[in-house]
Amino acid sequence: MAFSDLKSIMPELSTKLKKFTRVGSVYTPQGNLQFRLGSSFYTLDGKIYKIPKAILKKEEDVYLPLDLVEAVLLNLISYDVRYQFKETELWVLIPKEPTPKRNINVKAIVIDAGHGGKDPGTSDPSGNFEKDVSLGVARYTYLYLRKYYPEIRVQMIRKNDSFVELEDRSKLANQMLNDTRDVVFISFHCNASLSDKAAGFEVYYLSQSPSTEAARETALLENRYVGKHKNPVVSQIQSQMLSSVTQRRSKKLAAAVAEQYEKGLGPDIPSRGVKKADFSVLRGSLMPAVLVEMGYLTNPEESRKLRDKSYQKKIARSVIKGIHEYASSKD
Repeated sequence: MAFSDLKSIMPELSTKLKKFTRVGSVYTPQGNLQFRLGSSFYTLDGKIYKIPKAILKKEEDVYLPLDLVEAVLLNLISYDVRYQFKETELWVLIPKEPTPKRNINVKAIVIDAGHGGKDPGTSDPSGNFEKDVSLGVARYTYLYLRKYYPEIRVQMIRKNDSFVELEDRSKLANQMLNDTRDVVFISFHCNASLSDKAAGFEVYYLSQSPSTEAARETALLENRYVGKHKNPVVSQIQSQMLSSVTQRRSKKLAAAVAEQYEKGLGPDIPSRGVKKADFSVLRGSLMPAVLVEMGYLTNPEESRKLRDKSYQKKIARSVIKGIHEYASSKD
């Protein structure tokens, strides 16, 4: 996307480009994003991020790949922007009166145990299913929250081995928004690989542009059980544009959960980092939402740990600490 087109709808964006070093920047009072022409990297807040396509210059305009446009919307714009990538176009809705920033608080938490019932998810060679591990961790998370944070409302999407459509999980979570706007959504899953050596946990937030090909494949795996007969209300929710504020908060929530997970479980279950992908269960949620791939069930050693109740308790406590850290931060 040409930067001039982006600036025409967001005039607060500014840019600089150094002719000899070919280093450019896009900045607002919210921050400064830097890049080099021809490179597939950019820096933000001292961190380096890789993107699939390079930043290019044609004639007098700089062309930003979609991943970089998304980074600008999430990090440099203070108000909420609704957007969606449509093939070669970017659709953007700018509010007439930007919503002022406010503190992040958590008054309600929705806990989603992935899969269930007729959808077992992945399994280890011994036939232990993802649906059972995710439910075990979800239950401990629920119990700890009720014990230590009685003032917070907590809802479990499923409390037993039942099947819930992905779209209905989002619908149930969104119902909580009728009572409070300060809700977060946590979905628990286990990863899988053709290699039994693959190991580690990942924390995902929603994006139309996956971090890696592996992230895209993980989303496809988790999206298998999207119902054929979609609820029209949920379909309408899922077709809405992404909210930059909600997505920015989801990214912060993912980072906080990943940090505490690594502190609590590493190096037993190593970190594979925070990633983004287009998960159906996250797309329908209208609040900050993350999906935790707790480890690889196809790795015999990690499978043993994931099925161990003491490890499940550690995971639950670590995720709660991540939520607490997120809730204590400012937006």
